Amino acid sequence: MTRPTFILGDIHGDYAGLLAIIDERKIRDALVIHVGDGHEGLPECGLPVLETLNQEFATRSIEYLSIRGNHCNPTFFEGNHLLSNLKLLPDYTRLELNGETWLFVGGAVSVNRIDKIQCAEWWSREGFRLDHSKAGPADVLVTHSGPSWIGPGFSSPIIKTYAQAENEFGTSSLVTDLKEERRQHDRLFRMVKPQTWYLGHFHQRAEKQNAGCRTRILDCGELIRHTLV
Repeated sequence: MTRPTFILGDIHGDYAGLLAIIDERKIRDALVIHVGDGHEGLPECGLPVLETLNQEFATRSIEYLSIRGNHCNPTFFEGNHLLSNLKLLPDYTRLELNGETWLFVGGAVSVNRIDKIQCAEWWSREGFRLDHSKAGPADVLVTHSGPSWIGPGFSSPIIKTYAQAENEFGTSSLVTDLKEERRQHDRLFRMVKPQTWYLGHFHQRAEKQNAGCRTRILDCGELIRHTLV
């Protein structure tokens, strides 16, 4: 049986808002796939909150699948938080959904990592990690960050601001790290060869075709329906 499948952008812990949208749109008996940054593992979204959300999704017959963003504790995505209706997927999880092969890979560099270090909300393992042994072909790719051909450039005011902050802190690798992250996603794309690619992270809405793949950035709180290619 084919279940409706929805893709969700970054929500940064606003699960009440998410449930309100789900109820307003009367979404039931469905899959909701989150592109990361739900604050899982942060104080506001620890295990008790995840268990409550699992029950909320169960009452709506929704299966909620999430990858890690850069505003998540990576240890929550190691395979130990796979509840009945809410699953925090380890990187390179591969699933067959409605006749399509999906590959899920989380992680991203935080542009504000200096701020996060100072408030103890940064993890050295936050970034995307390319694993050549697991990056095989799939119909649909879901990541948090994304490739070089879509998304903001590296001269945006926010990146300049945080790059200067890093310089003052004694480091200067932010722009270099961001560029390398995008190049690594380009390499992932060449190995996976997806027809559809969903991502978030950039807090914007964008879509672009590249080499036969429809690449879609979801804005914060955006919820769209996936259509089979």
